Amino acid sequence: MTEGLTRTGEEFLREILISYHIGEELFIALICALVAIRAFRTSHGLGAEEERRSRIFLVGAAFTLLGLNSAVHALIHAFSLDENLLYQTLLGYVLGLLVLITAVSSERPRSKRFLPFLYLPLLVLLFPGVSSRFPIFGEFRPLVWISIAYLSGVLFMIYVAIYYRTRKGRFLFSGLGHALICVSGIFLFFPASIGSQVWFMGHILRPLGFGILYFSMNREELKLLGGSILYRVLVAFSLLAAIPLFVFGSVVFYENIHPINFVGRRLMVFLLLLVTLVAALIFGLGIIIRLIRPIISLKESVARLVDGDFQSRVEVRTSDEIGELSQAFNEMVVRLSDSMEERERLSRLAATGELAATLAHEIKNPLNAIGGAAAYLRNNFRGELIREFLKIISDEVSRINALTTTLLNFARPVVPRPRESDLNLIVSDTVDLLEPEAKENGVILRKNLYHRLPPLRVDPDQIKQVLINLLINSLDAIKEGGEVEVRTEARNGDVILSVRDNGEGIPEEVMESIFNPFFTTKTRGTGLGLAISKKIVREHGGDILVESRPGEGSEFIIILPGRME
Repeated sequence: MTEGLTRTGEEFLREILISYHIGEELFIALICALVAIRAFRTSHGLGAEEERRSRIFLVGAAFTLLGLNSAVHALIHAFSLDENLLYQTLLGYVLGLLVLITAVSSERPRSKRFLPFLYLPLLVLLFPGVSSRFPIFGEFRPLVWISIAYLSGVLFMIYVAIYYRTRKGRFLFSGLGHALICVSGIFLFFPASIGSQVWFMGHILRPLGFGILYFSMNREELKLLGGSILYRVLVAFSLLAAIPLFVFGSVVFYENIHPINFVGRRLMVFLLLLVTLVAALIFGLGIIIRLIRPIISLKESVARLVDGDFQSRVEVRTSDEIGELSQAFNEMVVRLSDSMEERERLSRLAATGELAATLAHEIKNPLNAIGGAAAYLRNNFRGELIREFLKIISDEVSRINALTTTLLNFARPVVPRPRESDLNLIVSDTVDLLEPEAKENGVILRKNLYHRLPPLRVDPDQIKQVLINLLINSLDAIKEGGEVEVRTEARNGDVILSVRDNGEGIPEEVMESIFNPFFTTKTRGTGLGLAISKKIVREHGGDILVESRPGEGSEFIIILPGRME
């Protein structure tokens, strides 16, 4: 009687534990479904970023497979079906982990989108007539679980590597989730009865690991996933090193069913050594092909660049470190080519400046003589006609004299005399100076000043000259009723001074020429204002940029270092 009650109690406890296991698998299925939906939505929202979309799609597909197999696993236990059907769920689980490894480490995830569909042949194992032909599931169950533990361990190492590369702490939490799944697989590898301590540890750590993945694998983390040589080498080494272990494990489990004689053992040892050697060769060749070939291509491009071929480019085939290096090389070539063109342009401008200075100096002497002669005639001769022509001579001499003075100033080196200055005060003084002209033209002149600017050492007279040039250009560019805004702000340790108007804007065809000397679209001025302004700003260690849209207005942006010694 007591023995029967004890057996009944054990059966009741077993049913409770099986119910817990079913609930555990359904919980994991729900977590995987939610992560998969999150991944698919993130992938859909990336637009034209095809490689990143493919990577996140594979993540979603991997969790779909993991969740689907957990759900099927729960149904098999719920309806007390043949345990050999569990082959399908655990092998599908292995496939899901392999797809996830591919998603986070692949060089070209777009070419791997077919992998999730390899699950379709595994559905054949759900037919009782097929699964019953396999060995008893309990005998090979440990081999499947150790494979799951191994792959989860690989994912843990990959996520640690991702943290090492990106320095984003969230990836360590994903690594922790996979580490817990790995440890649970190790516990489930050992044959243990339901309800034992080992069984409990395996079935508690596994859902805990997936719970961590649910919180860590958010949209921000998914968008940060990217290929890396580090990940691929880690995966290749881990999976190739696992081949001999897998062969050895299979032999050990096979021998438990069908004992192997001495000759067979020697043959198995030979095959194990052969598989290990082949795995090492494949790994070495893969490293050579994946790393050496793009490096040689980059070396050849550098050699062509040294020979003066500025059209040399490296084909960017990956998004990993080699791809980033190739992209950086291409950008460097473009910038170097632009710098060479800029240097040639500056050389021509320097020669033009020297010639202009020489001409201006030579012209000033006869101009002074002409001006003096005109003044003498005006003081010693009478007559309206003479006075009228003398006035014309004097006015034109003054205009040419002003032009030659401007030319000399442009050709003369601009040496700033910096001192501690309040940029807002410079702006206020300049705006007050030009306020009457703005009102006369019916233009609103506004100030938008940031009152916590970092310390600034500039030549206030030169900065004021630059600001006057920009404001005069803006006043000339807008019609009555327009607005000009002068803004100051601090950004990344620099000081930004901008002049924005809502005038006619600058046509695209002349945008590249506006800083060239003597270029102007106005009826007044010499065309040297912007050229001199840019020269002054560059001498202050800053830069001047322009943004303009025809019909909407223009904005000139001056970037000055926070402190210039």
